[in-house]
Amino acid sequence: GTSRNAHSYVSALFKVFFSYAGYTSLNYSIDELRDPVRNLPRAAMGGLVATTVLYVLSNVAFFIVLSPEAMRASSTAVAGVFFTTAFSATWGQRIVPAFIGLAAFGNVMCATFSASRVVFEAAREGYLPFARYLGSVDGRFQAPVWALAFSTVVAAAFIVGPPPGEAYDFLIDIGGYPSWVFYGLSVVGLLVMRRTHGELVRPFTTWMLANVVTIVTALFMCIVPFVRPDGDATSIPYWAAPLAAVLFIAASVPMWYIQVVIRGGLDRSHYSMQTGEGIK
Repeated sequence: GTSRNAHSYVSALFKVFFSYAGYTSLNYSIDELRDPVRNLPRAAMGGLVATTVLYVLSNVAFFIVLSPEAMRASSTAVAGVFFTTAFSATWGQRIVPAFIGLAAFGNVMCATFSASRVVFEAAREGYLPFARYLGSVDGRFQAPVWALAFSTVVAAAFIVGPPPGEAYDFLIDIGGYPSWVFYGLSVVGLLVMRRTHGELVRPFTTWMLANVVTIVTALFMCIVPFVRPDGDATSIPYWAAPLAAVLFIAASVPMWYIQVVIRGGLDRSHYSMQTGEGIK
């Protein structure tokens, strides 16, 4: 039946958020968006509403056609069992897997696109080394080719490297945990700046209810993974993924100190040099 353990819900949510993460990719490329003040809120709300509606409707359809026992007993994707039951085995075993593969491919493309923009901007801001390459725009393609190549290589290593099954789920949890740490911290920082720098022009404003929900969700996603589940059915300890994520975050601190403090990355950044505030 339905699980009463919070850890099970967090583990499932990490997988769900990973599957639907592509709709947020536009936020990482605002400088490439035409009239972002007008179009970004529309695109963000449209993507969020469309994703939520499709997700809810798909689950409603599953529960209408399939019994909970059939979904639990399925050794394949529930969507495949749904289409096999509702239409035919051809739909469930051949057509649906192809669409699932295309959806996964689209998600990977969106993630690669957004990751390259994060690398590109981080290099230009001075937070990453080799900014001459990672922070450059190719004149022919008008795109950050070096940052795109770097993020593509990293993404390919994570796709091809781990074996399927538990290890892949483990990597998804590792990737999802730091995201929620910084989602929560970003909203807290937003509220602090709203109080301390209220005079700044804000093209975008967020609802206080949305801020509170985000912070509460972030706390839930960051604390519950360390709570022992009812049954540890995998060979990987329940605390391994969040602990590894915390260690990765901690390992980035000395890297930040070397690049920003010792090497003066911010003073040597692309934007500092453009404004004349960089190292002379």
